[in-house]
Amino acid sequence: MFHSARTFRLAIIIVALAALNGGKSHAQINTEQVMNIGRNALYFEDYILSIQYFNQVIQQKPYLPEPYFYRAVAKISLDDYSGAESDASKCIEINPFIKDAYRVRAVARHNTHKYEEAIGDYKTCLQMRPEDPDIMLNMAMCELALKNYTTADSCLTWCLERDSTSERACLGMAQLCLDRQDSIGALNYVSRCIERHKNNPQAYLARCEIYANHLNDYSKALEDIDEVIKLEPSNVNYYINRSYLRYQVNDIRGTMADLDYAIAIAPNNVTAHYNRALLRSEVGDYNKAVEDYDFVLEHDPDNYPAFYNRTMMLINIGHYQQGISGLNAMLEKDKDDFVALYQRAMLYIETKQYQSALKDLNSILAKYPKFESGYMLRAQIKQRLGDKRGYEKDLETAISVMKAKGVHYSSFNPVDKEREHSNKIRQKRAQEHYDKQDQEAQRQREMMDGSLEESVEEVKKRFSQLLVVDVNNEIKPEVNLESDGLYDEKAGHRRYRNKSRGYIQDNNVDVQPQSVFSLSYYSYDNKLNGRTHFMKEMTQVNELHVLTSALTLVCGAPSLSEYEARSRFNSVDYFNGLIATSDVRAIDYFGRAMDFFLLKNVDAAIADADRAINASSDFALAYFLRFNARMVKMQLDEAAELSASGENESQAMLSRRAREIALSDMVTDLRKVIALSPRNIYAYYNLGYVQAMMGDNEGAMASYSRAIELKPDLGEAYFNRSLIYLQLGDKEKGTADLSKAGELGILPSYNILKRMTR
Repeated sequence: MFHSARTFRLAIIIVALAALNGGKSHAQINTEQVMNIGRNALYFEDYILSIQYFNQVIQQKPYLPEPYFYRAVAKISLDDYSGAESDASKCIEINPFIKDAYRVRAVARHNTHKYEEAIGDYKTCLQMRPEDPDIMLNMAMCELALKNYTTADSCLTWCLERDSTSERACLGMAQLCLDRQDSIGALNYVSRCIERHKNNPQAYLARCEIYANHLNDYSKALEDIDEVIKLEPSNVNYYINRSYLRYQVNDIRGTMADLDYAIAIAPNNVTAHYNRALLRSEVGDYNKAVEDYDFVLEHDPDNYPAFYNRTMMLINIGHYQQGISGLNAMLEKDKDDFVALYQRAMLYIETKQYQSALKDLNSILAKYPKFESGYMLRAQIKQRLGDKRGYEKDLETAISVMKAKGVHYSSFNPVDKEREHSNKIRQKRAQEHYDKQDQEAQRQREMMDGSLEESVEEVKKRFSQLLVVDVNNEIKPEVNLESDGLYDEKAGHRRYRNKSRGYIQDNNVDVQPQSVFSLSYYSYDNKLNGRTHFMKEMTQVNELHVLTSALTLVCGAPSLSEYEARSRFNSVDYFNGLIATSDVRAIDYFGRAMDFFLLKNVDAAIADADRAINASSDFALAYFLRFNARMVKMQLDEAAELSASGENESQAMLSRRAREIALSDMVTDLRKVIALSPRNIYAYYNLGYVQAMMGDNEGAMASYSRAIELKPDLGEAYFNRSLIYLQLGDKEKGTADLSKAGELGILPSYNILKRMTR
């Protein structure tokens, strides 16, 4: 029922663009120009670009408060709340009289659940703007989160006295009433909100919850959720909720239609599949129910209710062997489940597995020696197995038991006696599963409201889930952009074709480390931050003018255009002639190795790098180039193996061994570069990348940290180190590195940061 974080964000941007402009500037002309360009980029929602401009100002004049302030605003817009808090605090430290910096910091703290600290900042804001309702509302939400109901009530009442139609205040007061167990009061406030704001889906959703969960008026709840779906037709959870409400009013067809549609728009929704399985079972569509249960168990293998229901469905549709497998699993968990034992014995008989049936019947008769039908069944099995003596003995026993009871036919079945006990066992197992789900849901709620920190294992799990996400799945609903910058009402902001503009954190990315740095002749600068990369040794070679082109560094494997490829082939011919007709120099082999590397002839590149190293053992760039070529060779070899079918275990072992050798050789090359050039930033960075590939996380972090120490603005190193921290469950350090990487222009940082902190 609370307003979204984006509501805070948009309000602040409007204030921020107006702030400070009237004040006297202490910056020189060029700094003023950069600040103005940064503010313009911020206004046009080019947040990443604006951050790069503010970085430039901070780098030149770190004593100015304004660039920290504006950078904080940009970071809030990218959901980097920790980074925004840090920048706002720096602004306040430099100049405590910039009032809007407190507001920015309050919102950042509010969104990271630092409610008490946020309240302190909101109070400071109110001292400067005592009649600002947005600040008072935000403070009320913090008080409500802290369960300070009296203070929250006072704040919300203050807001309603000044604007009785405020939807945020009405919804906040409704939440307060619910927390105080006053459902009628909550209903009145929500209804007041809907009366004045008929297009607010959160208000309808809140009233639907009150009707369904507090007043048991499912018909009224249905009316409200129908309105919610009209306003937000792409939210799968609304259809699942409506299916429940429709079931409560006995609208089976409508229930099924909602579940079908929910699965159509969200095929991997486990809850929708489970609910549909239950409904299909109820209407007798057992085959399709089994399909849904299969899906549920694939995604939630410990779901005991789904497992039990699926087993019963399989038996009902005559899939006896699969039913036996299910009963086996149930009896492994609970050997005292007598009904499952009896069902398995009957299925063994049905499938002519007489020895197994005999074993189960022995267990049944050991517990119930007066079970005459059991002896008769066992007699039949022994007869089919050719055990004439055993058949006669069991038949005599059955007759003797019936005579003792004074009956002419079997009248006792122990299942009737044991059914209640078996049901208790299953109910206990089901309850354990539901309790686990409830505990997990409660943990998620507590983590959302900031009262509970994620454990290391939870951070690891969350990060591992990001590694398999469908990168084509937007967090926010997509729109068909008829024109760039079209406003998306569902997302609450404009959307842009340019993936570096706007709310880029909403576009899912493939979670992969930034690549290694490679030597090249063709520069691919980061156009956002304008940085190029240099090595002392590379510059020294370029100054000699002995290569056919000037060396540069790029992040990733360089690729060539057709024209560039022709140039490199011509360069190979040049070096071939040079090597054939003159005294061979290490640099000549290096030059040809560079051409071969860029042309993806990596074997020839490695061979020439070897020759260059043999001719000059202290040639650091040759080791660096050989590392680059070995990395590409390993990637090409692995791609070829992946495309080859039918690889057996021995081939897999050989592949793993080849990979280990290749990685070890790469480490050797990089350590040699470092030995020859102890301050080589990119050798440390590349070493960290290889160590991470080898599973040496501690070594990788140390290498990345050394690269950062040597070059504090190396965003790629922060990004890659953040992934290792998150993999190890260190959320605080991981998100701090992501924030810094994003600040330095590494775009995927903001999406991963959002998905790890939302």
